[in-house]
Amino acid sequence: MLNLVNLLDDAKCYETVRQLRWPEGVHCPKCGCEQVNKRGKDDTQPNRQRYCCQGCGKQFDDLTDTIFAGRR
Repeated sequence: MLNLVNLLDDAKCYETVRQLRWPEGVHCPKCGCEQVNKRGKDDTQPNRQRYCCQGCGKQFDDLTDTIFAGRR
């Protein structure tokens, strides 16, 4: 069950997004490859993780290709 209180704290919110989006582990939204590297955090949102796919080279973050992409 989703605890709404966790969505009020940025760190807990992004952790919840990662758990819901990738329950089996992070994978590339473009090619589906599970071999991804962490590439630091977002400059404006320090709890938002960035990644780079080893398969296709696409760079993405926790919100890429979601309804929240491009939102604060």
